[in-house]
Amino acid sequence: MTPPVRDLVGRDADLARVAEIIGLDDPHGAGVVVSGDAGIGKSSLLARAAQDAEAAGWNVAWGHCVGQAGSGVAHLPFTEIVTRLQQLAPEVVEHQVATRPALGVLLPGGREETTTTHSPGHVAEGVHALLTAVGELAPLLVLVEDAHWADHSSRDLLTLLLTRGFATPVALVITYRSDDLHRRHPLHETLAVWARIAGVERLDLHPLADAAIHDIVTRDGGRHLDEAVAAEIARRAEGNPFFAEELTASAVSGRPVAGGLGRVLGARIDQLTPHAQQVIRTMSLAGRTVGHELLLRVTGLTEPELEAAVADAVEHHVVETRWPPAYAFRHALLGETVTDDLLPGERLRLHRAYAGALASDPTLGPASELARHAAAAGDLATAVAASRDAARGDLAVGGPSGALEHLEQALSWMAESAPERDDVSLEASDAALAAGDVMRSVQLLRDRIEHPGADQTPVVRARLLATCANRSRLNDMLAPDAGIAMTTEALSLVPEEDGAERLFVLTAHTQQLVDNRRYGEAAALGEEASALAERLGLSAAHHEIRTVLSRVIEIHDDLDALERHIDRLLADLGDRPDPLLIRIHHQAATMHHRRGDLHRALESYDRGAAVARRLHLDWAPFALESRLIGGLTAYEIGDWDGAQRRLHVDDPLLPQPGRAFFDAALMTVRVGRGEVLGEDEIAAVREWWHVDGFGVVQLVMPAVEHYGGQGDLTRALDIAQDAVAQLERTWGRFHAVVRLSALLAGQAATAAPHLDGALRRRALVDLETLTARADAIVQHPQRGVRDPSATTPDEVLVRSNTETWAWDVRLRAELLRLRWRDPRSDTPSPDSMVRAWQDSVDAFERYGHVHETARSRVRLAAALRAAGDTGRARHEAELARVVAARLGAAPLLREVDDLTAGPGAGSGVGTHDDTELTAREHEVLGLVARGLSNGQIGAQLFISTKTASVHVSRILAKLGAASRTEAAAIGRERGLVG
Repeated sequence: MTPPVRDLVGRDADLARVAEIIGLDDPHGAGVVVSGDAGIGKSSLLARAAQDAEAAGWNVAWGHCVGQAGSGVAHLPFTEIVTRLQQLAPEVVEHQVATRPALGVLLPGGREETTTTHSPGHVAEGVHALLTAVGELAPLLVLVEDAHWADHSSRDLLTLLLTRGFATPVALVITYRSDDLHRRHPLHETLAVWARIAGVERLDLHPLADAAIHDIVTRDGGRHLDEAVAAEIARRAEGNPFFAEELTASAVSGRPVAGGLGRVLGARIDQLTPHAQQVIRTMSLAGRTVGHELLLRVTGLTEPELEAAVADAVEHHVVETRWPPAYAFRHALLGETVTDDLLPGERLRLHRAYAGALASDPTLGPASELARHAAAAGDLATAVAASRDAARGDLAVGGPSGALEHLEQALSWMAESAPERDDVSLEASDAALAAGDVMRSVQLLRDRIEHPGADQTPVVRARLLATCANRSRLNDMLAPDAGIAMTTEALSLVPEEDGAERLFVLTAHTQQLVDNRRYGEAAALGEEASALAERLGLSAAHHEIRTVLSRVIEIHDDLDALERHIDRLLADLGDRPDPLLIRIHHQAATMHHRRGDLHRALESYDRGAAVARRLHLDWAPFALESRLIGGLTAYEIGDWDGAQRRLHVDDPLLPQPGRAFFDAALMTVRVGRGEVLGEDEIAAVREWWHVDGFGVVQLVMPAVEHYGGQGDLTRALDIAQDAVAQLERTWGRFHAVVRLSALLAGQAATAAPHLDGALRRRALVDLETLTARADAIVQHPQRGVRDPSATTPDEVLVRSNTETWAWDVRLRAELLRLRWRDPRSDTPSPDSMVRAWQDSVDAFERYGHVHETARSRVRLAAALRAAGDTGRARHEAELARVVAARLGAAPLLREVDDLTAGPGAGSGVGTHDDTELTAREHEVLGLVARGLSNGQIGAQLFISTKTASVHVSRILAKLGAASRTEAAAIGRERGLVG
């Protein structure tokens, strides 16, 4: 229940604003973040709002984040909230815990009783479902105070609740100290995310006016103060009500109003009895709140002595009571003041007392608190053990980031020669991976590999090496051959007899052989590992080996055999939720995608993503790609709304660089619809290029289209050049170079009439280099055994990778179009243009890419018009228009309009009499296209130079051309020039 609240002073407008946001009179789901300096009145404001809500029939639950000891406990405020809800709605809580067991760890004793590790997603889902269910009974107000002290897991969960919102009347109010924040404060980045969540309101409490501070000073005990003293207090308080109250209390007690607030607060504490002073000095090292039993043991006082001491501290407004029995400083500043006053010896003794009490009875506080006190007391062995316990507790409630912090802290307390350092390094790496931080996971392993202890065993080193190799392949931070060097060494270290460790290393080494295209060796070693798994009876390991070997089948371009292999794997695993299913569905989707069966590919990607959601592994490596590439596949088949739905991610648990990948992929849809990308958006994704080539590919394609659409071919060439350089360093040969070459050639062709000499030469050189790289891919799409029935490189490519084949056909058409639109190049015949663009239409129709089929149709229509087939040109253009309109593809619509609006279009769409070229102007345009000057045109047509100039000016105006060369290019494209 909300404690009684004194009358608020000077906060009427703020109180009304909170009531409006949460819908006190018209309950609805809402989120509000309240900020302000320490002591500014956040707690008093919310206590009054909570009191008003209870009076209006609302349920109210508080959760407090606490500094020092509490900061290491995952989901600490939600433990308090769930406990309160258990009192308010026990049947609802019981039902939700029964259906969502992860919620049970937040109930009293739940952390100690559970033996199951729950993911952050499980806990988050449980909390959201519980709040929603309680909101069905009556409007619910949830208040989370002091988020600047929130642990990582609590910050993520708060973000999730704000993002999702509630279908029932649940209002979530969060407070934090704005004066505690700095650039590197962990809440700083979270606040930036909260600021972008639609519907979340912000309320910043400003200092009170002088009149309001004067009212605070002169009420209650300060009403008899001298006016000059009251005015001085108001001045020094600077609008902060807590400071005003503390300074007033000091003045009433007869203390001089001088010095800093710390001295004033210290003076107030000096008024307490010796036992009360002992209690608050002991409390200061425990954080703002400490349990009754723990405080009793550490102080050494008897029960009556402790109760009397606490009563004295409460009477002097230093301490407040809590339930279950615990005590807290009335304001954190009081605790901080006391802590600063402790002598070094006193600190050491208190830390030892706390550590001893917590070690003897773990129910007195979380393991993280024992770790902190033990470390401060110099007992590092106990601190390390307690940190590992704290990490396990955080993992049990879905807090891998908190677990990582505990384990890294433990590593900082351990010597390199410590026997358990290897195990802690592996545990920390596991926690980092669970938190989605692949780079940190690898770094922790590499650090231990490069700095082994003297007693590191060969088997443990093999485990470290193989694990590091497995995780390094999830990004591009290592050199291509570094992983296989690790597993080769690991294989030399494990015993040759059968055992799980040897199987683990064999599997990792097989994967590395596959990654390094040593498929024959991989197949042989995979068979050995498969046989070992069968002998050991390890079915999960056997399935994993078979999944790794799928790549060996795929590399032979026998997609039928690969499909049969994948079908057997899926049949063996059945419907049970197994993380390996995510990877297998991903492989099936990739296979269908290569064939050009995009609808089946999307189905498999969605299945993999669905399994990941069931397992709460949404951002595991193959799960992330299933959703991301699924979104891009939806884009290809023309479901752009579905693509946006898959690619727009508001889950705060998605770490970088995964978030950057989704942002970049979404740019493909945005650019297709004509949105302009911000330079800051592009730069934000480029920050992660060094980590993974996947992000390079996702960004460079829409960036080329974006810069080209803005008429900035230089920037398009620059980012393409940078992308190729980065990908060649990390990937070597890559199929995406074919698509990149085609897109860049298309932008160069569009810009050709406007290019100056230097930019034209650079574009031609860059495209020649890119085309050579594309040729290498097309001639040898993979390394391996070829399908004997496919006799030409083109047949091999169309059977093994329909996407690359389609983009290669498009590249050849764009290179012809570049020559066609470039007045300084030899012009290809209209018939050759028609053939090239018809091939592009056919290729993309076979592949299934709706937008690129339509874009190829527009350019086919232009070639048909140039060849004189206006009827068919009109038909192709209208087919493209229908697709562009359905997709909302504004740039494609403009291209169709530009084509159909010109003379000779025949459809009447956008055609006006005053834009038609006269017969004479047709003659003049033909001579302009041949490069003749106005004087030469006049001599050729037996007219004056001035008349020729007038004709040329009119032609430029009618065609919307900025120059003679652009007019010639437009004339060719519209079939006005033979």
